[in-house]
Amino acid sequence: MQDVRRLLAAAGIVLLATMGGAAAQTSAPANVELQSFAQADKPSTATRVKTWTRAKLEAAKKRWAADNAKFTDCQKQLLEQRKTKRLSLHKQGHFLQDCMLRKP
Repeated sequence: MQDVRRLLAAAGIVLLATMGGAAAQTSAPANVELQSFAQADKPSTATRVKTWTRAKLEAAKKRWAADNAKFTDCQKQLLEQRKTKRLSLHKQGHFLQDCMLRKP
């Protein structure tokens, strides 16, 4: 009786391994095709910036300058906060993120 159980268990394991291997072989080419399609569909950042108009570039520069000023202000607030209490690097990151996301 135990020999029959061992034989059935071994056959089940072989069957599962065979089915798993077959499933892995059929899904691999589809994933590669999807990844290459997704990469071909999205141009690089440098390519997208090359096509910007002067007006769009100037608007982006203004936005970056405003973000830079806001980040400098948030850093000053963080320094003031650190004078009163200790903050871990994790909490400092959260403080800067919350500060940057607040409306001016």
